Amino acid sequence: MMKRNALLKLLIACYFLYLALPSIREMTTSASSLFWAAWIVFFVLVAGANLGVLLDIKSGKSVEHSENKRIFVKQN
Repeated sequence: MMKRNALLKLLIACYFLYLALPSIREMTTSASSLFWAAWIVFFVLVAGANLGVLLDIKSGKSVEHSENKRIFVKQN
């Protein structure tokens, strides 16, 4: 279920990027350039987080915790 939601969020973010890209050529002021730069950074963060969920990437801390839990279970 979580992977399906992550895939849906990734597809929606890509669709919004597809809609927004043609209007980037119309930037005239520095404020609009700053807006588009912030928007692209936000897109990269959203896409990266959802790709991490899809690829099942976990942080090192949670892996250590699960390994310690397995060792504790094996000792008992």
